[in-house]
Amino acid sequence: MAIVKPFKALRPSRETVAQVSSPSYDSGSRDKSYNELETNPHSYLHVVKPYLHFKGEKKNPEKHFPLGLTYLEAFKQKGWLIKDEADSYYVYRVIKGSNAYTGIIAVASVDDYNNNHILKHENTLTEKQNELAEHIRWFKQLGNPVLLTYPDASNIEKVINHYTENHIPEYNFISADQLKHNLWVVSKPEDVELIRNEFVNIPKLYIADGHHRSAGSAAYCEYERNVNPLFDGTEAFNFFPVCLIPFSKLHIFEYHRLVKDALVTKPDFLEKIATYFDIIPSGSLPVQPLKPKEFGLYFNKSAYLLKLKAEYTATLNGTLDKLDVSIVEEFILKRIFNINDSKTDKRIAFMDGTKGIGTLQETVDSKDCDLAITLFQTSIEEVKEVAENNLIMPPKSTWIEPKLRTGLVIYETV
Repeated sequence: MAIVKPFKALRPSRETVAQVSSPSYDSGSRDKSYNELETNPHSYLHVVKPYLHFKGEKKNPEKHFPLGLTYLEAFKQKGWLIKDEADSYYVYRVIKGSNAYTGIIAVASVDDYNNNHILKHENTLTEKQNELAEHIRWFKQLGNPVLLTYPDASNIEKVINHYTENHIPEYNFISADQLKHNLWVVSKPEDVELIRNEFVNIPKLYIADGHHRSAGSAAYCEYERNVNPLFDGTEAFNFFPVCLIPFSKLHIFEYHRLVKDALVTKPDFLEKIATYFDIIPSGSLPVQPLKPKEFGLYFNKSAYLLKLKAEYTATLNGTLDKLDVSIVEEFILKRIFNINDSKTDKRIAFMDGTKGIGTLQETVDSKDCDLAITLFQTSIEEVKEVAENNLIMPPKSTWIEPKLRTGLVIYETV
């Protein structure tokens, strides 16, 4: 069983929530973050990314984080951020097109993370993990919950449906990226206890998105425990914020590979591919694989469908080897390009399926990359199997939605 607790959130006022909360831009979206800071004085990014106010400078906590703390205090004084008085769960719904993703925001236990009651499927980079731990040490809060998933539970679903169908949401707004957001505060004692007790009956939770945030929270907790050796486990630093959405409500997109390497231009490149794959010419548009164990190649304005040859398929043993992303890693990236660490090799980049196959084509045609390798999406069953066997997928194996907004529901660690 895993502990899933209510908490007193720090969160935006109704009037400012659309401006304060922000998309959780990753490091590859710095231009979007700059624009957010320049055009929106309310944005929570002023708190969590103050170093962007110092263009051209590498992140320096001692210099930059005090500015973020100044913004945080100003947001509180102006009433843009207000702390709830009662321990609560938060039902959160984000609607993208005709897809609605609904879950419960709560806090989870670092001990459950460390003891594998919360299961992982991806490796984390130590440097990034430590950066996040340092950020929490400075700000004593985390405003972007980790996305967890779990087996569908009818009683939890009943509570969620009760709030979404019978209560006016605390938040109801459309963000600049055209997503609709709703939030309901669950503070009624009997509903709080029902949710808490239902999660007690769920033996395992799974990280869907947010492995680095989980690891950073665990590293921060270890730091605080060393500082406070008499801790009893109930202190706020022993927990981290999560949004829990059941398996059936998540959407996993494919994650394509992009390679920049002169080998692609060599006359014998397709012959090398043909060592391991059957190749079917497929015209001039990139192939979007429609089932597992099929792959696409796109380069030089030509597309090919690939199928791993039977003799190599027969050598695949175990859960990890049989993943489509592992097949690409082994038989194309490693054996043909000699890319042995796709986390660090600069010749490889990644593009999630939400960007669209046309964007992938433009990236290759513009010569930003030489080759696109297209994949079918990893399934939730594969994610579960990998996690339950304590295995680790290759990097960028899954793009899971929803992506959670930052600064919408903030957990304070003090």
